[in-house]
Amino acid sequence: MRAPALPVPFGLTHLFGGLYAAAYGLGGQQLVAGVVRRMGPVVGLPVLGYGPVVAVGDPALAKQVFSAKPDVLLGGKGVGPAAAIYGSRSMFVQEEPEHLRRRKLLIPPLHGGVLDSYVPIIEAATRAAMSQWPHGRPIRMVDAARELTLEVIVRVMFGVDDPADVSRLGAPFEDLLLLALSDETPVRYAARRLGGLRMWGRLAAVNRRIDDTVLPLIAARRADPGRPAGILGMLVDARGESGEGLSDKQIRDDLVTLILAGHETTATTLGWVVDLLLHHPEALQRVTEEARDGDTAEAGDRDTRYTEAVINETLRLWPPAPITGRMTAGRYQLGDYTLEPGTRIVLLLDVINRDPGSYPDPDDFRPERFLGQRPPASAWVPFGGGLKRCIGAAFAMCELTTVLHTLLREGRLEPVDSRPERPRGRAGPVLVPRNGTRVYFTRADACSGSHRR
Repeated sequence: MRAPALPVPFGLTHLFGGLYAAAYGLGGQQLVAGVVRRMGPVVGLPVLGYGPVVAVGDPALAKQVFSAKPDVLLGGKGVGPAAAIYGSRSMFVQEEPEHLRRRKLLIPPLHGGVLDSYVPIIEAATRAAMSQWPHGRPIRMVDAARELTLEVIVRVMFGVDDPADVSRLGAPFEDLLLLALSDETPVRYAARRLGGLRMWGRLAAVNRRIDDTVLPLIAARRADPGRPAGILGMLVDARGESGEGLSDKQIRDDLVTLILAGHETTATTLGWVVDLLLHHPEALQRVTEEARDGDTAEAGDRDTRYTEAVINETLRLWPPAPITGRMTAGRYQLGDYTLEPGTRIVLLLDVINRDPGSYPDPDDFRPERFLGQRPPASAWVPFGGGLKRCIGAAFAMCELTTVLHTLLREGRLEPVDSRPERPRGRAGPVLVPRNGTRVYFTRADACSGSHRR
């Protein structure tokens, strides 16, 4: 049995593939999610330039895909478009066993007790950001969060504190992110066989700037192992079981991956968290109390359970990167459907996370779902799953919790809009609030009455 397909006008598959790609560009993730909910849980999508594409919105099938052997479903090929931005040597786009070898080298700086050392950096960056936010005028939380999370990730990655250094080192990555989020990237990837990526002058120019920024820092660390260099230094020093390290180019591409992925998705999630809290006052009050109680507690004794439940529920409703993929290496049986070699399986994380069989009232914001219990493993996948699960998940949770507590402990937020945010309609790799989560912010020392003037 072949995978079901979308209706194709007059049977003109390739023509409709172009029309569908254009429709997706305008309708975005919500268009695909709607199609899968009506026709799913497995739907064939003719997308010009991407080959056979199958969208999946079912937790059981997602579990099957995530647990498949890596030589059966290819993780690197499945996220192929990311290679254009992250670089061909990035751990994220490698197949096994190279992916797992590289992953082991990247895990230590992003997990465990080392996360506590980042908390003061995150708090300081948050306070510095708040000091620049206007009083009495709306700010777009997503935009403010992008600036903040870029500063955090640059400080952590390169071990720098001086604002001038942070700005200089972050600038080329910010420009690369703008390209990654632009409508140009998916179009050029679709036309890659025609030179769409090879002849992309803007991308080449940004990559040269990143090389000029990062490679000298790697060389300096190799020459002076005692030189403070943040996570970059840890990657230069990292050694595998056989004593092998990472090449300069591998470190460079992994830094690009960590900075871009950790910057934009965390900022977007913060925007969604703030929006949901401001439209659910009881939840906001509980998180605020937890933030204030934590201010007087030791780092290891802080109670962040409700805050983490709020973040987890936000990620369930609005996973910032709403899709992930695999590619079939040979013929593959997906549930009742046989897929041909070279089929791109696209898992719709936002649909899977709202599975009505896993969550009562799946569209409601209920942080209590995550208190004292684990979510269904295959129905809560904002960080993906399997061997390719997001390596920065623990760091993201640490950063989100720290930023949110600092904001609520030392300031006050009010919504500009009476209605909760909805996603931006246009396609993109990140599920962004349509209006950027507009808020009024007042610092604690200026709080008196309403923020509005």
